[in-house]
Amino acid sequence: MAMKSWGAQSISVSCLRRSAALLLLCVLCSAFKCNLSRAQDHAPNDVASLAARAESQEEHGNIEAAAESYREILKIDPRSVAALNRLGALSVEQHQFAAGIEYYERALAISPREFATNLNLGIAYIKMGNYDGARRPLQTAAEVQPDDFRARELLGVALVGHGDYPAAIPQLEAASRLNPQDVSTLYLLDRAYLQDAEYQKALATFKRIETLDHSSPWLHVLQGQAYDAMGNYGQAIAEFEAARQELPDDATVRFSLGFMYWKVRRYPEAQAELEQALALDPQFGRARFYLADSYLMEQQPAKALPILERLVQAEPRNVRARVDLGKACERLDHTAEAERAYQEALRVDPNQPEAHYQLAQLYKKLGRTSDSERELAIVQKLRAREREKEETLLKASGDRGDREIQAGLGNGSKSTHVDNSPE
Repeated sequence: MAMKSWGAQSISVSCLRRSAALLLLCVLCSAFKCNLSRAQDHAPNDVASLAARAESQEEHGNIEAAAESYREILKIDPRSVAALNRLGALSVEQHQFAAGIEYYERALAISPREFATNLNLGIAYIKMGNYDGARRPLQTAAEVQPDDFRARELLGVALVGHGDYPAAIPQLEAASRLNPQDVSTLYLLDRAYLQDAEYQKALATFKRIETLDHSSPWLHVLQGQAYDAMGNYGQAIAEFEAARQELPDDATVRFSLGFMYWKVRRYPEAQAELEQALALDPQFGRARFYLADSYLMEQQPAKALPILERLVQAEPRNVRARVDLGKACERLDHTAEAERAYQEALRVDPNQPEAHYQLAQLYKKLGRTSDSERELAIVQKLRAREREKEETLLKASGDRGDREIQAGLGNGSKSTHVDNSPE
């Protein structure tokens, strides 16, 4: 497998799913209650009574009864944005994300620029790991209230999750100006700088973090990310091992160490860490991919196959997972399934050279010479195109293309991958 700088990015994204993505949901719920109470000033008495009853039911933990009270309000006033927001919040709190999103979207159809609804919709998408879906409502929230720290930070989270570092950096910089003491913003901003090869800015941000959070084990994580970006894998592993000592039950830390072991081909150790990451967070798709890939690299396709089948079902546009699924099927002599997996990968991305190459090798094995030659010709064209692009960049960069000069800058490369997960 070609090695890309994906692992460290997952650190920041996954961390924020556990911290920043949960930010202020309860506060926003309280705000919606206030909005509902204000709306009652002009509402019929039965709406006011239902609202009071719903709030009391919530306070006593009777969530389903509260939801039914809000639904009763909607029967009286179908355009009650406050009731729709409360139903959205209650659904998200119970991890019923699809239902919560539907309620928020109904509220936005009535009041498209309502700040809190857009913010909460973005949070719901982030908690699902759907960073692309989170971008639109969070962008609106940041436009409506540009000086709101929450909107800026969460928009930065969504942009990082989507791999758009140039767009994420100004949002996170704005969030940091609005709340200079917020360490979680600085952690993500530092990661974004590293991914965008802004090493001096990353160093300055790291020093700010050290000042504010000098005893945090997450400093090991940041240092590990930096060493990974600069190609110092041994030192990166040492930092992540130190982080594991202090945070043994954090899925992000275990994944990060597992990824680094995978990167240096220490596959048994990678498997142990990635399995632990999945035990801590069964929805960790990136951990699932690298675990399956490590099994393939160790010639254990039977172990990789069920993991990859589950992964492509959850992430149907995951090209690398489909290619690996094809490899696992092929090695188990499931040739029809292997061909289907490679073809599905190419339906998602017709210019994926590895899928074309694996398909060519499969056709050769099956004696389908013309099909194999056709696929190999496509591979050659795609790789020639990449070489031409590289040569043009080298000519333009002059001595910046010199490998020795670039060594201290991570070979001058920038990662624009979405989330260190398979494409």
